[in-house]
Amino acid sequence: MDLSKTLDGKITGGHMLARAMAAKGVKRVFALCGGFINPLFMGCEAYGIEVIGCRNELEAGFMATAHARITREPAVCIAEPSGFTNYISAVAEAYYAGDPVIFISASSNSHNFDNAGFKEMPQHEVVRSMTRYAIEVNEGQRIGWFFDKAWDIAINAPTGPVQLAVPTNFLFSGQFAAEPVDTARRFDAARSKVHKTLCAQEDIDLVARLLSEAEKPVVIAGPGVWYSRSENELQDYLLEHNIPAFFPLTHVKSLTLGHPMNMGLVDVHQNPASLAIGQQADLVLLLGGRLDFPLNFGEAPLFRKDQTVVAVNATPRELSDNMLVEHRVCSDTSELFKALSRHALKPKGDPAWPEAIRAARAEGFATYDDDLKSETAPVHPLRVCMEAIDSLTENDIIVIDGGDIASWFEVALGKSSLAGKKLRGVIAPGPWEQMGTGPAFATAIKIACPEARVLLVTGDGSLGLAPGLTPLETSLDVGADVTVMVANNGQWGMIQEQQKAMWGRVVATDLRDIDYADIFAGNGAYTETVINPGDIGAAIHRAVINNEGRSALIDVKTLSARSPITQGLVDMRVRTAIE
Repeated sequence: MDLSKTLDGKITGGHMLARAMAAKGVKRVFALCGGFINPLFMGCEAYGIEVIGCRNELEAGFMATAHARITREPAVCIAEPSGFTNYISAVAEAYYAGDPVIFISASSNSHNFDNAGFKEMPQHEVVRSMTRYAIEVNEGQRIGWFFDKAWDIAINAPTGPVQLAVPTNFLFSGQFAAEPVDTARRFDAARSKVHKTLCAQEDIDLVARLLSEAEKPVVIAGPGVWYSRSENELQDYLLEHNIPAFFPLTHVKSLTLGHPMNMGLVDVHQNPASLAIGQQADLVLLLGGRLDFPLNFGEAPLFRKDQTVVAVNATPRELSDNMLVEHRVCSDTSELFKALSRHALKPKGDPAWPEAIRAARAEGFATYDDDLKSETAPVHPLRVCMEAIDSLTENDIIVIDGGDIASWFEVALGKSSLAGKKLRGVIAPGPWEQMGTGPAFATAIKIACPEARVLLVTGDGSLGLAPGLTPLETSLDVGADVTVMVANNGQWGMIQEQQKAMWGRVVATDLRDIDYADIFAGNGAYTETVINPGDIGAAIHRAVINNEGRSALIDVKTLSARSPITQGLVDMRVRTAIE
């Protein structure tokens, strides 16, 4: 028996959906197997789409999210009905970061609608608030139509995830016409166009004039720069006119690490030099971002009342979130900078301005020199991060996960950037700050970029968070070799440090000293345990040599060190309690 064999001129719903994906150029999907979605798996096989078999749906969702994030192309996650609830955290991660992920779930049979059918749930209603589009397919013949619409919404600004629920009986049925009737209007199933908003001439003139008049302009490059693929036009313009740029705490670094005008993270704790935005800059150009929590909602100390702030977003809806700025410009970022490069008015381009910020950065990072030079065991987490970055080349990608260790990594990244270090990419959790993403992110990025070396730096707390260790099993299953460095201090560091600072005691934040190296060695990975700081570099080198075709894990015993961002959270929450 083969249920995929149908009458002439007919097609199963599973094959119809797989055909729609193949027409868009989808090469792989992420899923955990399930009886409800077998017809779609068979359709994927028929149309040459690789199914990356995961160990649970949250892992599949995170892998699809990372794949979409690094490629800037839609990725597909598939689940059966109860698997839908498992991947919801991945939907939130993709939504707040703007990742174009198409989540597809089988739903209860349509003919038992609203009758307590098996695993019946209004899935699209559950995630409507965290998707760009969410719907249940109401007619099997329209499966391709719904997929095309979902794809178009996901890839266009504001980018983000979509949810398609497909009744199980539609997936199994082989009674659908393979082609529409000749008299019906058709659409091109292969079309995939990103529609870019052109900047109005009056807005181009406005931005050009403001830049030409400013003595100390600053750019804040938000995630919209990444998804508009405008980083090259932006960086060329910044370099030509000596305009310093920062990036908000976000999931992807829109500016090239080591670029002369990259001044690092906008955060007064992890990069005190970013105080120059509020203290000295007379013009702030916010590109593809919003005045949200990481930017202190546009308030002091990152901003001040008497400076001019211009927000540039690709859609009016995104601009509406930036009501506190003086000027709002609706434009694709790449189109704006193409126009600015041709404009007669040019910025003043004083090289002393970015140089002053570089000097402030160097002064701020110098406070950590003793921590980096210390040979005391356990290892300071900043030393772990610096050793990890130093081991990579401009062809490599690093993934960040965790609490305090992620904060220390941002400090290390800033210090390395100032020294001119270049990497192919830096990927971290998005604004939702979903911990536990690291193993799935690293594995998916290696699948998407097999020629790159992928290194994950994480903590022992985040490594055990759902989906936990299973993505690294998947990495071994599919031969996507990644290197994992776990900073192991036996505690939920960021939370425990806050407890100590604010209450003087700890509650439920201790972790056992787990031998992660032993666990992963049993799964077939190359592993090492490091205790002394001077041994980290050599351990990474051996891991790289030995993880050809298999993943590697380095368990580094680290001390508990309160990160700058944790201290900032303590200060903020103490003020809140007093107020």
